[in-house]
Amino acid sequence: MDGIPPIPRDSHVAVTHANSIYVFGGSSGAALNDLHELQLPSSKHQPGRWRPVNAGRGTQPQPRFCHAAVVYQDTLYSFGGYSGSERINEFIKFDFALYDLTFEVPPSSINAELRSMVNNPMLSDVTFVVEGREIHAHKLLLIRCEYFQSLFLGSMMESTLSRIPIEQVRYSVFLSLLEYLYTDHVRIPLSRAMELFEAADLFMIPRLKTICEKRMLQSISVSNAASIFYGMFQLNS
Repeated sequence: MDGIPPIPRDSHVAVTHANSIYVFGGSSGAALNDLHELQLPSSKHQPGRWRPVNAGRGTQPQPRFCHAAVVYQDTLYSFGGYSGSERINEFIKFDFALYDLTFEVPPSSINAELRSMVNNPMLSDVTFVVEGREIHAHKLLLIRCEYFQSLFLGSMMESTLSRIPIEQVRYSVFLSLLEYLYTDHVRIPLSRAMELFEAADLFMIPRLKTICEKRMLQSISVSNAASIFYGMFQLNS
């Protein structure tokens, strides 16, 4: 065999994909977390070739042995195992379609790019006026929300307006709501969680409402329990 083979080990997993065998993890006195590829020869007269693979795109997988693995639709999935001190209860995956020794595929930037479009006048086709201040937005992204679908696609008078007043929420809360609609994520300070919870209810965004509810319940204490439950009761009554 050519190349650099993996160190001797046991209790690892080995799977096949395309014209290669992949070996992941195992034990060699200590748990391992490396991934190696054995490229199989195209003819019996050629040697196979070993090469290490960078299995960690971001966080490196935890060392393990006695785990399980399977290949499904160009992706290696591995579950469980033992680290030498504790049992592991997690899935990891390695996408063969993204693997190339010559370069690393950059991480996705779509969330950051969409976040930069919040209150950005570039290609904006609707402007909200909140607390006397303008917020530029994009209808194509807002219609994820049932409220804005009805607003822009229905027969309401606002569907023909390019400037729409919003009086029910504060400026900062409305910006947070738009950030969620653009990216599916938003940082929720506890001090703003109830207001954003109420805005999510008003604008009919159930997932954001649940996220806010979880944020409040995770931070519940003797001093704020009554106000949190009162606010939720008021909305649900």
